[in-house]
Amino acid sequence: MTREARRANFGCVAFLGLDIGGSKARFEWWPASAHPGGDAPAVHPAVDREQLPERLRRLVRDAAEQRPTACVVALAGADAQLCRDLPAELGFDFPVAVVGDVMAAAAAGLRDETALLLWSGTGSFAIARGSHGELRRVGGRGFMFSDEGSGYDLVRRAIVAVVRAVDGRGPDTSLRSALTAAFAASGPERLGAVAQSLPPREVAARLPVVLREFAADDAVAHDVLVHGMRQLVELGEAALRSVGRPATDGMRVALGGGVLSGSDVVREGLVRLLQAALGCRLEARVLTPRDAALGAAWLAHGWHQRQQPAHAWVERVAL
Repeated sequence: MTREARRANFGCVAFLGLDIGGSKARFEWWPASAHPGGDAPAVHPAVDREQLPERLRRLVRDAAEQRPTACVVALAGADAQLCRDLPAELGFDFPVAVVGDVMAAAAAGLRDETALLLWSGTGSFAIARGSHGELRRVGGRGFMFSDEGSGYDLVRRAIVAVVRAVDGRGPDTSLRSALTAAFAASGPERLGAVAQSLPPREVAARLPVVLREFAADDAVAHDVLVHGMRQLVELGEAALRSVGRPATDGMRVALGGGVLSGSDVVREGLVRLLQAALGCRLEARVLTPRDAALGAAWLAHGWHQRQQPAHAWVERVAL
């Protein structure tokens, strides 16, 4: 179907969603067949307050090939809080709402009444959906105090294991030389100092090193990954308890974030451990990179049409 035919089918009623990360921006439309989505210019909104309206205006303008009926923009948590009052300043003749990127992830994974979303990327969290559409998040409180089972946490634990081995307080591991090289440290005893000087995203980016040593049967790498998976299971169990949702056979679980979408080992191990912990068979679905932007577009539709639960999620829910 051509773009012109899609326009004829859906007229001008189409809803735009943008998912804006630290280095990438993606846009999608709802209905998904109304217009093609794609990558938007990677303009990070975390700039000073005076520049922020123009940066967001440019992103929305570049993504909207025609005037959307409404738009929802998903930003990282701190940026979302800063930008919630900005839509009135953007000057568009269609309504725009700003939500956190966690809300877009929830819309991506839970809009079809899936019970649980487990996310592991640079950070981690779990969100459960209750029987009346209510959402509860567990975890994701920051890399220093939370984010268990995330890419950052897994690499951090691997570094701890190396440092313990260097000090004679833990078993030796092939991670010693592998991570020393990956971080370009002068020696394994300097790994901690080097990693602490880097932002969490760059630490998490070394996870393939841990996965490689796991594949080579390093026992310490095995323990690091299994511990991380169990932490994610704990997040999921706590999220389900918080909405009073019992686990049932065939319950749907959405899995998102770079760790779970990119690593078969972690994803499949997590599903096995989660099924064992909940005592039931699960139907797992992996979110794709476009799903968060599509979730934001779905939120735009429900928000504008005052349909539940999307309207309440945009207006009243903070994750």
